[in-house]
Amino acid sequence: MPKITPFVAIAVIAASLCGYAEEIQLKDGTKIEGTLLSVTADSLSIKTAYGEIKVPRTEVLTITFPQNQPKNSETNGSAGLPSVDDSLVGSSYTNRTAHFQLTLVDGWRLAPDMRKSKDIVASFTSADKTLFFLVTPEDFVRTFATYKVLAETQYQTKFSDYAKVSETEIPLDGRNATKLIFTGTPSGQTTRLKFLVYIIPYDGRMVRLTFLTLEPLFSNALSVFEAIASSYKSTDAASLTKK
Repeated sequence: MPKITPFVAIAVIAASLCGYAEEIQLKDGTKIEGTLLSVTADSLSIKTAYGEIKVPRTEVLTITFPQNQPKNSETNGSAGLPSVDDSLVGSSYTNRTAHFQLTLVDGWRLAPDMRKSKDIVASFTSADKTLFFLVTPEDFVRTFATYKVLAETQYQTKFSDYAKVSETEIPLDGRNATKLIFTGTPSGQTTRLKFLVYIIPYDGRMVRLTFLTLEPLFSNALSVFEAIASSYKSTDAASLTKK
């Protein structure tokens, strides 16, 4: 099997999940993050995380492009992103910003270079840098069923050959969570990846635990992914009182 360098692996992940986006500010105060696909005399076509939308040009106040953002002198992948208060002691990880704890497998470590989006509050990699794990909480007040549809729509737009392998309901952190396995090749790439995603519903927010690796490595990695996911515990006081 060819050697997988950390640079190649991280680049693939960044391309598939964490692409930078334009920010479109509307006159009514709404902010839309996405990729500007086209502009006509009447509207903008924007690719967002939940699908393609059209916005009347008359409603647009400003458009901010990533390359126009102030440069940060830091060189790691989390430069310019909100800071996270967390700690890793041995295999025990605590995130005080997003209010959760989990236990990693021996050898796993923090991977700050994978934090290429403000929505990612924690990122990890295995010792050989072939297995990856991201934690993404999102504010969401609509139904769990709606969120799952939106999440899958996002995956379908990110991967040219998205294919769902399985979807099951499981208990996780005292909640009825969804466990999703899918495969896909990031748009513009040739490397096929396989994902294990847990979606955990809480009051007013959803948490996604995303595990990924190259498709041939997935079967051997599955038990490791499942062990880490099963250790996830929310430490948010509101979530704990409403379980």
